[in-house]
Amino acid sequence: MAKKTVGYVELEWACPNCGGKNPGTSKSCKACGGPQPENVQFEQAQGAALLEDEAKIAAAKKGADIHCPYCGTRNPGDATACIQCGGDLVEGTRRASGRVVGAFSAQVGPLAPVKCPSCGAENPGASKTCSACGANLKADVASAASTATQPEGSKPGAQKKLWLLIPLVAFLLLCCGVAAALLFRTSEAKGVVQEVAWERSIIVQEIGDVTREDWRDELPQGVQPLSCSEKLRSTEDEPAPGSKEVCGTPYSVDTGSGVAEVVQDCVYEVYDDYCKYSARDWKDVEPAVAQGTNFDPYWPQVQTSEERREGERSEEYRVFFETDDGIKEFTTTDENLFLQLQPGTEWTLEFNVFGAIVSVSR
Repeated sequence: MAKKTVGYVELEWACPNCGGKNPGTSKSCKACGGPQPENVQFEQAQGAALLEDEAKIAAAKKGADIHCPYCGTRNPGDATACIQCGGDLVEGTRRASGRVVGAFSAQVGPLAPVKCPSCGAENPGASKTCSACGANLKADVASAASTATQPEGSKPGAQKKLWLLIPLVAFLLLCCGVAAALLFRTSEAKGVVQEVAWERSIIVQEIGDVTREDWRDELPQGVQPLSCSEKLRSTEDEPAPGSKEVCGTPYSVDTGSGVAEVVQDCVYEVYDDYCKYSARDWKDVEPAVAQGTNFDPYWPQVQTSEERREGERSEEYRVFFETDDGIKEFTTTDENLFLQLQPGTEWTLEFNVFGAIVSVSR
């Protein structure tokens, strides 16, 4: 499966000191000035849009950032010396990368304004800290999202009522178990053979015109197709001539630089002509059938030739038993068993829950 790059999106990180949210490429907190820790985890920002900043995109393509082993400063992925202290980055810690941050969906239209939970001031939807007091706005966004998904008038304890469903589920499982036990339950009764019947048949095949289907390039030599239609022939991991690209939902992958690569998993569907054509081949015609009500079953005679032959054979034997509940029919394909079921002999019959005989024994 091929991965297709859709673009790049800037992530964000939370300051461990004040909780403020910061753009992924910021090396210090915009709210309190604290440095970005080495172990901080990037997350996808609400309302993220694909980057147009070529410098940030180029930095992301350089790979995961490296934290200086001497001063802890975060450096670009291709740096060899620290931009802060000049230290050698050979022993530096490279940030983790490759983690799937989440599905990506481009924001359509502006985000709704966010009300500050501390001072009440309204801020633009993309703001991470309050422009009036500097408070973290992310907590308010999460609270609002939680409220929006809760049904109007619902009470905090309403979800606890879900526990009431457990006895109902247990009851339904018990009912399913009882039903299964009843379905596979059997019973026995005595039966005396009253009469029998049998039927044997042979499918007869003759050479004639038949309709076949195959790919255009695999038709027998010299055959002209009757009709063709486009059909999926194969799915490839890489682009192929005449293929159609089919991609999944875009998702963001952390590059370790504060920027995520937005990718799609794609396959390439190759379509080709699938054709019907006429050919001379064996085809089934009327079956030859023999029937009887005795214990001397035989196979019907089939006249064969170069253009006529025997096909599949089938046989069925029916036995009728007199029981306390009336006449019961038993069907088998076992000739040896059938020949033992002589009229007047008594047998033990096993019935399923639907009243059909499933086996017989002496």
